[in-house]
Formats: sequence, structure tokens, C-alpha cells
Amino acid sequence: MDILIVEDARDQRMILTVVLKKQGHRVFEASDGYEAIRVLESHPTIRIVISDWMMPNMNGIELCEAIRKSHIGYYVYFILLTGKSDREAVVEGINRGADDFINKPVDFAELNARLNAGIRIIELKTALENKIETIEKDLECAAETQARILSEPAKIQQVDFNWYFKPSRYLGGDMFGYQALDGETLSFYQLDVAGHGIPSALFSFSLNNILREDGSGSVIKESFNEPPFYRIRKPDEVLVSLNEQFQAKPEAMLYFTMAYGVINSSTGSVIISQAGHPPPLWLKSNARCVETISSGGVPIGMMPGMSYENTTIQLQPGDRLFLYSDGVTECENQAGEMFGEQRLESLLGSTFDSSIEAMISRVEQEIVSWTGADVFEDDITYLVLEWQP
Repeated sequence: MDILIVEDARDQRMILTVVLKKQGHRVFEASDGYEAIRVLESHPTIRIVISDWMMPNMNGIELCEAIRKSHIGYYVYFILLTGKSDREAVVEGINRGADDFINKPVDFAELNARLNAGIRIIELKTALENKIETIEKDLECAAETQARILSEPAKIQQVDFNWYFKPSRYLGGDMFGYQALDGETLSFYQLDVAGHGIPSALFSFSLNNILREDGSGSVIKESFNEPPFYRIRKPDEVLVSLNEQFQAKPEAMLYFTMAYGVINSSTGSVIISQAGHPPPLWLKSNARCVETISSGGVPIGMMPGMSYENTTIQLQPGDRLFLYSDGVTECENQAGEMFGEQRLESLLGSTFDSSIEAMISRVEQEIVSWTGADVFEDDITYLVLEWQP
């Protein structure tokens, strides 16, 4: 192990160096805290510092604090040499970052035992850091997989779809999708699984697979033995089916909010149903106003036997629907104020002359400006569709 001895008394420093070298360690020396900092910067393999408490220029406690406040990227085990044996001195040393103490004059058997304890801790931390690095790489791969399964922006049967998705961590519990169900009917949805991280993301993956089924007998279609052999389920039926299938267990509580709809690409008629999700916003191009599509329903998986309501609206050419997760409106600025529904509606009301791409970018810019960061506390997701016959 590479060890740094920091001691202003040259004879004491030499004795410690000789003893540690005989034990097989590589030893570096410094006469005060400032010199110790320079040695550490030039020798990143040093993992243990044994420092006298009382030294000129920068004492042992000040050196310990400087190391703890630095950004060296690895942990340095810090042992204080001290003639102080009172409780207050020990408490002060620990509170200011020391890992262990050795009283002067040094007992070399005790020194060896305490060094071995420090080495075990360093080895454990190194092993843990390696495991964390492996986990982070796995999460990065999983995040790439999540990004790949998201539907590409597209125009399907006279309906333009586009979106924005930024998870709060590597993986997000938000999910969305859209697809053609037949020659004139498209489905679209957005959902938000409670919580964050891996469990929520895995659950959202599963839900995405279920909602992308296009065969009869799925939650989306009901099959028959006679032509046309299937019936597209109404949005409220889809939500009821999902609620029956995914009742949350008390120990997990992986329920989710959702907005699910179908649109007739020929007529612009939309039927939409909601389960505790933020209400979609209807951008009316002719009236140049933003209308809230009333929300309702209990989140899916929270309670059995729930029913849901359908809302029907008639889009006009150029009208848009904006579906979003609560991470959009609940993101906070530095003063703790939420972005809020009114601010979002006002923002969208200023984008009628913008393309979908420009509108999506504008909302992102406003949220980043509001929070003062591009990393958010919650997943930020919004899905936009525009009917252009």
C-alpha cells in the first residue's frame, strides 16, 4: 500500500518510514500539510495518510479537511497521530474527517493493526466502487435500450406525432406510444409509473409491450369469429382491463397514471380516457386557444373495480393535442415554485405559429430556464399529435 507520512519532526518521520517499509509498504514523506497536498497531487496511488496533529503552517486537522473537500476522485484513509487522548479531541477529529487515531508515542504493533483495518476498508470501498461502475454501465445500456423502444416521430394516416422524453435518472418510469390499429384508427397513450429508477422503468417496458400489441385478443382489440373478426376497444375499456390486470401489491405499489386515446385519421374525431393523469391540452388552431380536456379516474393498479369515462372531441385541421407527465408542471425553480398548469398553457398558447418541432424545443427551453438545470427531479415527458388531413 502507498502511504504518506506527514510529520514535522524529522526523526519521528524517519522512524515511521523505516517501520512501514519493513512491513512492505511504499512510503512518501511530507513535513507539513502544504507539502502533503503537493505529494498527494503528484502521487494518486497514495490511499493512506498518517499525519501528526500539531504541525506548523497547516496542521493535521486542516490537512484532513483539505483532502475531504478536494475532488481527487478516490477515498484517502486518514489516521491522526496525536498526544491528545481526551474525548473532545477524538470527537473533533472524527467530525472533521479523520478515520482513526494513534496516540504518541506510537506503538508499532498498534500501528500495524490500524493500518490493516484501514487497508481492509479501502479494499472494500474499491470493490464497491467497481461494482457501482459496472451497475452504471449496465444502466447506461438499459437507458439506450429504453430510448430505442420509443416510437420515432412520424406522420401516420394524416396525424403527426412527436415527443420529448428526459428521465430524471438513467431510466424513466414515463412511457408513451402510438400506432395504427386499422386503416383509419390510431391509438396513442402516455403513462407515468409511480416512483423512479429500475422497478418503474421495467414496469413501463412491460406496459409498452402490452399496449403495442396489434393482434385481436389483446387489451386493445376484442376478437370475434365473424368478419371483421375484431373490435377496437374503447379507451375506457382499455383502462379497465389494465386496472384488472395490474393491481399493485402493498409491498411494491407500482401503480401508474395514464391517458389513452384513439383518433379517426379521416374525420379527426378523438376519444380519450384518463386514469389520474394530468389533463391533456387541446390546442385549437382556428380559435388560437388552449382548452383543458377534463381529467378524472383513479390511477391504474391502485384500487380494483374502477370504471373510467370517455371524452370525445372533434379536431379541426391543424389542431394539436399535448399530453404530458406531471414532471413538466411540478418541476420547481430555485425558490421552490412549481412551473404549473397555467404557465404551461400560456406557453403553448404562444406556439400556434410554430412547427411541432419548434414547439417541443420551446417547452424544453422554458423548463430548463425555469429550473436552472438540465437534470430534473422527475421524468419530463410530453407527447404531441397534430391532425393534418
